[in-house]
Amino acid sequence: MKTARLLLPLAQASATPAMAQTTTTLYGIIDAGVNYLSNQGGHGTWSMDTGLLSPNLFGLRGSEALGNDLKAVFTLEGQFAADNGASVGPLFGRQAYVGLSSTSWGTLTLGKQYDFSFDMLGPGRYGPSFPMIGLYNLRLGPFGGLGVPGMPGGAMDFDGVAGAKRVDNSVKFTSASYGGLTFGALYGFGEQPGSMGQGRTYSAGVSYARGPFALTAAITDARNAAINNGNDGIRTWGLGGRYQLGAAVLNALYTNTRNTFTGGSVQVAQVGTTLPVAASTTLLLDYQYQWANATLNKVHAHQASATLGYALSKRTDAYAALVYQRAGGAPGATAWIAGLNGPSDGKTQTLVRLGMRHMF
Repeated sequence: MKTARLLLPLAQASATPAMAQTTTTLYGIIDAGVNYLSNQGGHGTWSMDTGLLSPNLFGLRGSEALGNDLKAVFTLEGQFAADNGASVGPLFGRQAYVGLSSTSWGTLTLGKQYDFSFDMLGPGRYGPSFPMIGLYNLRLGPFGGLGVPGMPGGAMDFDGVAGAKRVDNSVKFTSASYGGLTFGALYGFGEQPGSMGQGRTYSAGVSYARGPFALTAAITDARNAAINNGNDGIRTWGLGGRYQLGAAVLNALYTNTRNTFTGGSVQVAQVGTTLPVAASTTLLLDYQYQWANATLNKVHAHQASATLGYALSKRTDAYAALVYQRAGGAPGATAWIAGLNGPSDGKTQTLVRLGMRHMF
């Protein structure tokens, strides 16, 4: 009898997930490769680096059906360095949220989450091309004067398209798709005693996808304690889109980022394409021009890149990348490709990378 009493709760616990249609998925990405980098200490350098085509991620996501087209959802996601296994930031420093989702109206979540500058201008804009977009295709350059808190060089991912900085203490709603139209909004609480505005973040976005084309737009305003005691911050907005022309997918983007305290701003115009060049082989070509206003001495940067990927299977690929950046506009402006450990010694920087990636 005593044994039966012990087994009954175990049987009930094991049956509950099946009855409630609960699912939990373990997932992740591992990306590692060898780099050649020019202009470091007056010389070229070789190194192994990880997380450049994709961040190295390890996470759990799950859902539980609640009935009436409603389910509970959660995600816990962290980042790590594949060269030494060390955690990059907190254990679940990439995402940590819980919420409710419905196919009819959308998803409402609470926790640490991506803003809409990433959602709409990143994967929302690139669509099927997004897996080919490396960190080196995104932003850094000679724009340290912009003063983005907590980011390498004061400018890493200044327009948020890379999703390098997520929003703590946030409530986020993303709508279902209504004939190809999707929209959403996010609010991050600053949690400063006596003030609703200090340190807060708001973000909103919209996308429309129909047939071969998609258009996206987003705005994010993130106040930060390091900028005017949390009363100012970094505001960015952008417009983008893609169009499938035969087998090629064309994409374009414009972003405008401003430090609301200093008035320093940087604009970006970017165009690119992904196209199949052989069986299991895809080529990404990308060009961007970034330019700052007079507050930041009108520094600018041209960057061109090419990434050739070969799918070894549905989950594993090998790739080669070439990236070139040239900075200018002011004495001392130095190039700095996103994702690299430091700036160039001069106006140019070149990255050559051979790597592989596995997704699980």
